[in-house]
Amino acid sequence: MSRRWLAALLVLAGCLPAQSGPPLNVADGGFRLHVPEAWHAEVTDRALWPRGLTVVLVSTHPIEPVCEPNANPPCVAPARGLQDGQLLVWWRSAACAGAACQPPEGAPLLVGGRAATRVEDISACAGLGATHGEAYFVTVSPQRLDGIVVCERDASEDARGAMRAMLETVEWRTP
Repeated sequence: MSRRWLAALLVLAGCLPAQSGPPLNVADGGFRLHVPEAWHAEVTDRALWPRGLTVVLVSTHPIEPVCEPNANPPCVAPARGLQDGQLLVWWRSAACAGAACQPPEGAPLLVGGRAATRVEDISACAGLGATHGEAYFVTVSPQRLDGIVVCERDASEDARGAMRAMLETVEWRTP
């Protein structure tokens, strides 16, 4: 039985959340997301970010990026802060080689069928007024490691579940 048929059966059985919202193609990142209904997403201009790492921002609330063209210094945070109940996903993609491509120690899991680790209490969320932060490090290829930073300010369990479902259904277009 193919993976798509199995996934469809699990969705019908209520074991997996269904994909929601229109697909968001992130050409620079080589993947596609199904952003939850009523969420907000923005594919970023990589030239505005240090080393061109950030590729997309997804949030339960409208996104007001703090990045501006020709900013000096370049962007370092995806927003000025989080609103109550907000969950923000900050996706960063990096080319790497050797040891730099090894994800940090953490809880093993899959993101879109790729090997990943989850690390809690990360510092990237500190300046946003977050009540919780975690990151998922995905080994996309031997030369690429993506970091998916999730910052929240008292987000609901429904929002957390929708975020996990979005990550489970990532469709990669890289080797």
